[in-house]
Amino acid sequence: MSSSSSVTSTTVNGTTRITGLSSGLDVDSIVEQLMTAQKSKLYQLQKQEQLAEWKQDAYRSIIEDIQTFSSTYFDITSSNSLLKSSNFNKYAVSSSSSAVTATYTGTASAGSHTIAVEQLATAATLTSSLAMEVAGGTDVSAGATISAGASFVIELDGTERTVTFDSDETYSSGTDLATAVQTAIDEAVGSGKVTASVDSTTGYLTITAAADSGIQEITLSAPASGTSALSALGFTSDGASLSNRLDTSDTLLEIASQLGIEDSLFNSDGQIELTINGTTLSFDQDDSLSNMIKKINSSSSGATMTYDEISGQLTLTADDTGTGSTLVVTEPTDATYGSSNFLSLVFNSASVVAGTDAVAWLDGTKLTRSSNTFTVNGVKYTLNATTTDTTTETASSITADEKVTVSLSQDVDSVYDLISSFVDDYNSLISTINSKLDEDYNYDYPPLTDDEKDSMTDEEITKWETKAKTGLLANDSLLKSFLTEMRSSLIESVSGLSTNIFGIGISTGTYDENGKLYIDEDTLKEAITSDPAAVMNLFTQESSSYPGTTTRITYSSSELRTRYKEEGLAYRFYDVIQKYIATVGDDGLLIQKAGIEDTAADTDNALSDQISDLQDKISAEEDRLDAKEDSLYEQYTNLETYINKMNSQLSALQSMLGVSSS
Repeated sequence: MSSSSSVTSTTVNGTTRITGLSSGLDVDSIVEQLMTAQKSKLYQLQKQEQLAEWKQDAYRSIIEDIQTFSSTYFDITSSNSLLKSSNFNKYAVSSSSSAVTATYTGTASAGSHTIAVEQLATAATLTSSLAMEVAGGTDVSAGATISAGASFVIELDGTERTVTFDSDETYSSGTDLATAVQTAIDEAVGSGKVTASVDSTTGYLTITAAADSGIQEITLSAPASGTSALSALGFTSDGASLSNRLDTSDTLLEIASQLGIEDSLFNSDGQIELTINGTTLSFDQDDSLSNMIKKINSSSSGATMTYDEISGQLTLTADDTGTGSTLVVTEPTDATYGSSNFLSLVFNSASVVAGTDAVAWLDGTKLTRSSNTFTVNGVKYTLNATTTDTTTETASSITADEKVTVSLSQDVDSVYDLISSFVDDYNSLISTINSKLDEDYNYDYPPLTDDEKDSMTDEEITKWETKAKTGLLANDSLLKSFLTEMRSSLIESVSGLSTNIFGIGISTGTYDENGKLYIDEDTLKEAITSDPAAVMNLFTQESSSYPGTTTRITYSSSELRTRYKEEGLAYRFYDVIQKYIATVGDDGLLIQKAGIEDTAADTDNALSDQISDLQDKISAEEDRLDAKEDSLYEQYTNLETYINKMNSQLSALQSMLGVSSS
């Protein structure tokens, strides 16, 4: 009796497939071979889709290059814009003295000016008047005992000296102690450098820079070896300060202790409150000086606080200069908050210095300005220092050496560099486009199917696809038209102008160089020097009939022809570029063809439509192939079923006849 075995499977669409050994056929292999022959149309559609996608990418790469070129030279906001007359009307500015700096703003003419600075504009300021000192923390007004050989180190502006007491001495008063300390310091550093005294209120020994000594920073420290005198002098207690400089990371309480004003600086809540130009700010005694400064400077008070490490002074300065500069600082006196003494103890409110206006004589005319920076006739002046130390009543009283000469000369190099940069980038752009137009399409390297990729390495795939992508834009009519229109924009004359690019030293290369531009440096610089207005107008002249720029050109053909004839090269280029890559209003021709990412045209363009249509055809073809495959399997399933049935009948007959199936 014969026997058979089979495998039953069900496809995703519910079709039952029975493949087995009853027929002795490898059904899967047979169906696969039959389907391979059926897939040629699918492969062709997939390759067409891939080519369309690659072609779209190639177009978009060129569109991006054109956009970059356009935004650099034909965007009015660009610093290199060829549309701006100011970029062709530049002047170099020099000053005979650092007391005045000057810059060109775009409207000045060549020439020279003289300026004398009588007074600088200043802001209203409030400066701390409390002398910074090194102060002990123990009352020594009743005197002290110092052992022979006891010493301390004093550092004055970075220079260290050791101060030593030669004998055992007991001083019966603070005055005698201060005298002994003064003598010892003078022996170590020289007289007239610092002053030692005992504060009549606190009884603390203090050391300050002597008047007119020029000493800024004083620091005391214990000696590296031997007996320190600092303890006997009262400098080792918690309230003692060993430096006359503030540490901005210290808390306000620590700094107040250093200044000896902690008992009267804060209110009962341990706070300071200030109102600066109407803005009220509060600070806790645990806030650092640095945080206090930051809080003031970031507020809307219109003032800035600084700490000068050289002078050791805190300064509050109004943000505005001039006689109108305002700095009004008050403290609360109400019962709820109490009264702090920050102004009286640290700043001394009586020391506010009013702001002043700048006073200068420009070409013999007296000017008064609230700022040290101002613009006159296209030249921006910045006053850095006075040039005369007396109040000038008349221009004739100003001497020659008190005047600063500001000279303006035409900046030929700047204009030349702009045009040269444009020519270089233009050549680069047309070279890129021409290289794509001149490529030959390689028919030996069509796009790969997924099945073909499965048998290749990644490197092999990359090399293949690089060759497959060449020539996709060969002889492309759109790109050729774009290049032609740009070349025409350059060489055709501008209505009303007597010069052209050839007249200013720009020429085109040979025919096989595809319109490459060359610059004769001497000729171009001579044109810029001799007739800068002509060079400027050649690029920046607007159409008198239809002026301006717009990303949405809505003129008729005749209006565009008139506009084209009347406008300079930059505006012509702008119009040509907009014709091909505009994304506002009517899309440009290249945008209509391939679109560009991040715009509505990303999917609304001819190639995207073509790709979408191919994808629909691919989907339909895949459905057809699936149905075909199901049909083949159904046929072989029926065959398997029939053979199984025949085998069963044969087996039954043999059994009835007593015939062995073997």
